[in-house]
Amino acid sequence: MIHRVSNYLRPPLAVLIGCFLMLALSVPSTALEQVFIQKSGTNPQTRAANNYINQASPNTVNANALQVESLLLGNQRALLLFDLSLLPNVAIKNAQLILTVQTRPTGNRSYGVFPLASFFTQPNVTWNTRVADLAWGAAGGDIPSTPTDTSIITGSSRTTQVTWNVTPDVQSWYSGNASGPVPNFGELIKDQTENSVLPAQTVFESNTGASPPQLSIQFVQNVANLSATAGNNQVTLNWTYPAAIGTVVDPTTGVLILRRAGAPVDQNSLPVDQKNYTLCSTIGTGTVVFTNASLATTFTDNSSDTCGAPADGTVYYYKVFTEDSLRNYSATDTGSPATAAPGGSVNVPEVSAMPSASAPYASNWILNTYTTNLAPPSLFPGLVAMVGTQSDFLFAVNPSTGLRPYPPVSLGNAISGRSPVIDAGDSSTGQDMVYVADQSGLAYGIAADTGQIVWAVDPLNSGGTPFFAAGALVVKSFATSSYTRTDDLLVLGTRNSATTTGNAIVGVDANTGATAWSDVGGSGGILSMDMINSTPFVSYTKNAIWVTSRSAGGTSQPSLWELNANTGAVMAALNLGDIDSSPVLTPDESVLFVGNNVGTIYAINTSTATVITSIAGGDGAPVGYPAIVGSSSGFSLYFSGNTAVHGLTYNTTAKTFTANWSTPVTAPSAPIAVGGLNDVYAGSGDGTIHELNATTGGNIRDLAVDVGLVPVPVVGDPSLDVSLMHIYVSVSDQRMYSFPFPF
Repeated sequence: MIHRVSNYLRPPLAVLIGCFLMLALSVPSTALEQVFIQKSGTNPQTRAANNYINQASPNTVNANALQVESLLLGNQRALLLFDLSLLPNVAIKNAQLILTVQTRPTGNRSYGVFPLASFFTQPNVTWNTRVADLAWGAAGGDIPSTPTDTSIITGSSRTTQVTWNVTPDVQSWYSGNASGPVPNFGELIKDQTENSVLPAQTVFESNTGASPPQLSIQFVQNVANLSATAGNNQVTLNWTYPAAIGTVVDPTTGVLILRRAGAPVDQNSLPVDQKNYTLCSTIGTGTVVFTNASLATTFTDNSSDTCGAPADGTVYYYKVFTEDSLRNYSATDTGSPATAAPGGSVNVPEVSAMPSASAPYASNWILNTYTTNLAPPSLFPGLVAMVGTQSDFLFAVNPSTGLRPYPPVSLGNAISGRSPVIDAGDSSTGQDMVYVADQSGLAYGIAADTGQIVWAVDPLNSGGTPFFAAGALVVKSFATSSYTRTDDLLVLGTRNSATTTGNAIVGVDANTGATAWSDVGGSGGILSMDMINSTPFVSYTKNAIWVTSRSAGGTSQPSLWELNANTGAVMAALNLGDIDSSPVLTPDESVLFVGNNVGTIYAINTSTATVITSIAGGDGAPVGYPAIVGSSSGFSLYFSGNTAVHGLTYNTTAKTFTANWSTPVTAPSAPIAVGGLNDVYAGSGDGTIHELNATTGGNIRDLAVDVGLVPVPVVGDPSLDVSLMHIYVSVSDQRMYSFPFPF
């Protein structure tokens, strides 16, 4: 699509008038709200960026300026990134990028806008690099070959503003393609005919100017606070309508509800705008069981349902869409079930319930993540639950309501581990923080309450050595006086499969992202170090960090490391064979437990860094980490192998292990247990969460999360929120679930 410069009127009132006219011409009337997003004194847009990159100065950072130039060996391109945290639970209908021209080119120039395909940071981005030493895939920015839109700027025009239709890009950040949403790495603007012999340059106003860049967005919100209550042959749903975020163009009038028995409604089962659906009609894998145009806030699915009453013992899944009088929906499809929804939302509210006369249950909420492989959820109990994905996102959800406080945070690569979180009162930053590491070798400090990226670094300057596990956080406010660093410390280990000797452990200043120290295997006196697939564990009494690694197939290389938290100096190194699971300490930090990849569980004396005793597990490598409860008189350990969950006790007087029980579970996850509760919880490869008796290992209940798909989804490592008594699991059906516990 080609646009010429348009003489847009300026905010506040004139821009609103202009955009109302633009909407009327460009999209059908719908249940729309509209906002203008731009960096300002009242909207600091911490993650926002505007830079230009210069081929003639390929290693120079040009922040807070927007220049586009065509010149042989001196092309310039503008980069823009908008923070969309204002719009966490919406479906995008229209988006326009608006820039103000400051200096015009000589002659007419056509400028294209392209979605960036790689993560960058404003303090580091240049023509050659996107984050410090990390290069673009192609110098000048990673972009597709075809622009999303183009606009022509003339040297003689008196107009001051130019617009590009970036609706497909913004929609893709929320909806994406059949694989899910695409990370929001911003936009790049370049001359469509670069490498001119004579320079042709346009300068746009940046965030520091009087008319900063703005993104005009039209959207539809989803319902809020969706809940389900199951009973005898019935399920009651309740929800609310959220307050307006922006200017309302056409208000919401009601909802459309899809139901599916036995399995979730497929993510691509989405209504088509302007289409009227009757009761019991189907949309993909879902059946329309309720449609309403009078702002209803409740629906009871029972024997009066003409589509078939819910039956006791069957799990039902519901997906709820807002709609308006013209039948425009909060997530829409083009009618092709094989593709994801342009204008849709990965966060269409969902909930599940199993009616029963004696033991009904319902999920608290379901969060769509559009990724089959998710990290275990991490959380502030009662405040926020977070999960990283293989599709380069960090999702946050309000654990009480199931609503996202902000859109998923776009990061540079997949996240595999349970990211450490810390509240403002304990953090050296003075704010709620989550610390994330990804498989491109980047580490991030992220404000947990807003999703703003405080810093992003390549701490080893390795150009992409991956972190497959989450880091451990040394919290200064928890430490003794022997911890002399001024800030909290994030500790990470690399998983470089290309070497069995040269992997590394690095300490990162949690306030700034600066590298505090690093231990690289085979250099500087450090013993050979194989790849690290586990999360370290912090010992505050010894001011030490315990890290496990592989040992090059059980050779003489160490696989258990004890490091000084201040300096990273190696305090001890033991060879226990290849280890992929994480170590855990007893509450008094006197004993460390760790299991190697053949299933042997070791008890380590933390004072001497020597083996106290061990016991053969016989079920393969422990999954994730052992769970531990108890006191100095004795400890109970729970761990999963390949085919079962196991319960052990460790006698602190006799210094011996006793194997108590082994309960067969299909592909069990790492278990979790809490002192004071006689229950152990584990996900599984059979689509359920197993609640086991901690003393006997007996199955108390197997809660069906999703058993109806083929293949049956895998339920990952649970997290327990003892503040709300919620259990959270990530599932390979591309969702995160919350349930009440005990079951």
